[in-house]
Amino acid sequence: MVNYTSYSIILTTLYNIHMPVSIRFWLYLIPNICSIICSIFALFHFLFDRQLRQAMNNHIIIILLFIGLIYELTSVPLMLYYFQFSATWKLSKTFTHLWTFIDYLCYSTQLIGFAWASIERHILIFHFRWLSTKTRCFLLHYFPLIVLFTYCFVYYFILTIFPLCEDLLIPSPFNGVPVSCILFIPILLTYDTVAHQILPTLIIIMLSTALFIRILWQKSRLNRSIRWRKQMKMTIQLLSISVLYLIFMGPRTILQFCLFLGLIQENVFIAFLHSCFFANYIIFLFPIFACGSMLEFRQRINRIFLWHKQRRSIRPDNRPSHQKLPINIRLVP
Repeated sequence: MVNYTSYSIILTTLYNIHMPVSIRFWLYLIPNICSIICSIFALFHFLFDRQLRQAMNNHIIIILLFIGLIYELTSVPLMLYYFQFSATWKLSKTFTHLWTFIDYLCYSTQLIGFAWASIERHILIFHFRWLSTKTRCFLLHYFPLIVLFTYCFVYYFILTIFPLCEDLLIPSPFNGVPVSCILFIPILLTYDTVAHQILPTLIIIMLSTALFIRILWQKSRLNRSIRWRKQMKMTIQLLSISVLYLIFMGPRTILQFCLFLGLIQENVFIAFLHSCFFANYIIFLFPIFACGSMLEFRQRINRIFLWHKQRRSIRPDNRPSHQKLPINIRLVP
């Protein structure tokens, strides 16, 4: 059994974010509940609407919604429990390995998956002829998804379930997720941070910006309307979600880079822990941004609210019959 008491006291004494545990609890609980509801709503419409389900630009969004929902139903509740009972919580090594595996896999896969979406969006908009046959469609659309998610699963399965170092798991000081001992090996820590966090974040920001500029250039300079309406839908969806990654992963990426440069000061490290805490909001807000950026979802929500409004406005007339307005009946001889 791994006792969290001693490790938590040491870590919270040395490095801790300046935020009461009760506030951390509510800052995760409320958005997590809202995100779960929104994820279920979005997945329902994505999967049961044939047009949305068959659109290739929505495939990666559906997968990321599933990954985020798994994260919100498994790892986040454990974080909430940690916030309340960290001082007395004892975990078995098997359970800590499983928690670390699910948390690392879901979070990194979500980040890497959307980085690929930023690359694929250029293909879907400007090189859609590359997907004209089933073979090309498989090689350029489905095969990269299979490779990326298989790689993430195998990598984190080996990293967390069968660690190649002393089996000592300590809780993260900002949310309690057990930190694998293998991340204390400098080479592996550098690879994991650069390949699974810094590089995907840079790809998302740079390619999303390039896509927007490229779209505007095609529209104004070449005076083309090459599927303009459809292009703008896919571009707006990508850019809106990219802003989410920029806001919550940008500070973390910059601070990680500072730590790599040797700026290991207390203020820098505490700021890094704060950025890690709020980086989880990417998963919380992802379904909201994904749905809000799509015209189809906004139209459905408007129809739902309009239907409720019309239903409430239509009330039965309970007045006596003699008070009701007479009905004109024309008698035909």
